[in-house]
Amino acid sequence: MANPCKQSKCISSSSRRLEDNSKRGARAIFFLKFWYILIVIVLVLSNIGLEITDSMQNVSVTNKDTIRRLYYLLMTDLIPMVGATVVCILMFWLFFIYLILWIHRAVKNLRYLTKTFFSPVAAVVCTALPDIGFFISGFVLWDIARHQQMLLDERGIQFSPVTKRNLVIFLVFLILGNIMVSEDITGSWPGFLAAFAVIIGIMLSWLHVLRPCVEQGDKLYQLQQEETIHAKD
Repeated sequence: MANPCKQSKCISSSSRRLEDNSKRGARAIFFLKFWYILIVIVLVLSNIGLEITDSMQNVSVTNKDTIRRLYYLLMTDLIPMVGATVVCILMFWLFFIYLILWIHRAVKNLRYLTKTFFSPVAAVVCTALPDIGFFISGFVLWDIARHQQMLLDERGIQFSPVTKRNLVIFLVFLILGNIMVSEDITGSWPGFLAAFAVIIGIMLSWLHVLRPCVEQGDKLYQLQQEETIHAKD
């Protein structure tokens, strides 16, 4: 059987060993899912709280029993809403930290094997830019996915790559999300349903871009480990 290392440059021949990036990627994906679930929960509780507040304002001031019951309902809604908001913020930062850690190592691993448009530091800085960072991160992930797939193609490994269509859908949903936030449409149930659809779209499209990138990087790392073992035999 022909040695696959003779068909293309061995990954194990790189002067540096690739670093396992799977845990960073898996944690980024986990916290991304958790973050968006919490966003939906916060939106639901916020709309319930607004409805209770409107009811309190419409009730006659003399109806103290009704006011008291609505007040207790509001507190019952407010406490979990504040708790969910705090956890939501925490999940965002955990996702963001693991995302930039994964991006930095993914680009650094690629730089041992090929050239990339973004350097490790530039990729992290562009992703961390306020407001536009998540938009640019789409192109960072595209750059990572494209070069990882080229390396896998050289070794005849079939893999489902990130496509331009995935990237376009991801960016479209991000734009819709920013419009949703700027217009503040979540204060009503129709607005909430529209926001819910956009949030689900962002999460799914983000996963369709991020997950294949993580899996491609994990595959390259496994290949280097296998080639290193075979080289020693």
